Amino acid sequence: MEMKAGGYLTDGTELHDTNFARIAEACGITGIRVEKAADVDGALQRAFSIDGPVLVDVVVAKEELAIPPQIKLEQAKGFSLYMLRAIISGRGDEVIELAKTNWLR
Repeated sequence: MEMKAGGYLTDGTELHDTNFARIAEACGITGIRVEKAADVDGALQRAFSIDGPVLVDVVVAKEELAIPPQIKLEQAKGFSLYMLRAIISGRGDEVIELAKTNWLR
């Protein structure tokens, strides 16, 4: 999101199907993976009931945006620049996926 708001195309930052809960467990920390929105409350209740460190890995849609409470003009300009750059560089499918995920539900 930060790169998009800055007008930059993402490059080399994609992690495909990484299970961070398993990584946490490999480090000796309790790991809880959540793949459905309906399971978030239960996973958080479980996490808070555990004495010690816990990592809660919540899977979200690839293009899910975390929209800030207030959008600044610079962020809107940067995001527009990102979409323009994506289309010009042949990555318009990213813009379409972004729209489907966030606005066309």
